[in-house]
Amino acid sequence: MKLKISDLSNGSIFIGDTLNIRTTLQFDEDESLLWTGIRLITNPPCGKELQISVGEIFAEGKFEAGEYIRDKSLFIRNLVPTIKKRNLEYNVQLIIRKKNPINPTDDIIIRKLHPIEIKTRETVIPTRKPNPVSVSLSGLNVRFNKDSFKPGESIKIEYSSEELKSLEVRLLQKANIICFCRAYGNTCRRVETLPPAIATSVKTFNFEKDYMILQIPENAEITHNYLWMPSEREFWNMKYGDYTKWSLLILGEKKLEFGGDLIKFEIPITITTKSYEETRSDFELIQRPVLKTPSLFEELPSSFTKKFEVVSIESDIDKYVITLKNVSGEYLSGISVKISGLQSNLFETASSLVGFNSWKNGEEKEIIYEIKQDISTIVSTIEDNSQKATRIQTPVSDESFF
Repeated sequence: MKLKISDLSNGSIFIGDTLNIRTTLQFDEDESLLWTGIRLITNPPCGKELQISVGEIFAEGKFEAGEYIRDKSLFIRNLVPTIKKRNLEYNVQLIIRKKNPINPTDDIIIRKLHPIEIKTRETVIPTRKPNPVSVSLSGLNVRFNKDSFKPGESIKIEYSSEELKSLEVRLLQKANIICFCRAYGNTCRRVETLPPAIATSVKTFNFEKDYMILQIPENAEITHNYLWMPSEREFWNMKYGDYTKWSLLILGEKKLEFGGDLIKFEIPITITTKSYEETRSDFELIQRPVLKTPSLFEELPSSFTKKFEVVSIESDIDKYVITLKNVSGEYLSGISVKISGLQSNLFETASSLVGFNSWKNGEEKEIIYEIKQDISTIVSTIEDNSQKATRIQTPVSDESFF
């Protein structure tokens, strides 16, 4: 058995977009599978897998030897983006579960991983309007004209004091993983408490000059507080996220004649990729969607082409035998046929799945659907390696064609 997984997004995807995954399953011999699907997973600090979303490719079924190619899509929403600095990364996992012939209570699970980077777009929601900052404390006056900056931007810090012999300004970053889980309660013990990191600093002894320049690093993370909470009931007490906060730490050392004390206080600031004016402009654009006027010359959908024909449905006490014919005019490969039933045309019964390596044009295939319930309609869903799916609903009492 050989497994291959790739994405059609070149290794990265933006939050709010759809992640398209292509899987290839190569069976060297006939296989009976319990379940096949993909999962988007990440690993919290404890190292356990955290499932973000899941998509089924094949339910339980029997497959002939051959190659089966299937595309699957996962919608990426409300996620924490990839943050490699703190090992917050994602993988798409292809899983095949099959029976263990030696130990029936312990299934054989085959996994194949594919890394994926999840990105966030620059914010288009207007942030708080920047405010000027002015602080006076113990004879020190500090001023700057706004409290929101871009990476790489310079902060002009104006100051004055007759009591200090030195003044230092440090740019501090507080950043860490957020993880609440069942194993550790409200605070995960695997999340280490980190002190603020000094990104850069500037110091002066010159109080004849009235300002200093602090340069924000080009690679500074934007201020954020990402938090993901699962929608599945069994994971409701789980929270996973990441935050980054910035502040300016002001350190002023007094002259001895004024007591020699240290003045120390913090001023929170925001680092963002866009200015307030730019985010307002973006927001106004999304608030005014461009409506498309229908054109009389737009191309209409192509007419339906019949691909399969229900030749016959024969019933027994506990099974149905469905004979399908390929009338598409094409040689098909990697075909899966899922059969289920409808009760009173409302409730769908459990399905049965079978896979065929190939299906020649004009060839008939016989599928056995074992069921003891009374059904009124047989539903056949057929898909092949070209990702084309056909759904046929056939009343049990009649021989119907599609």
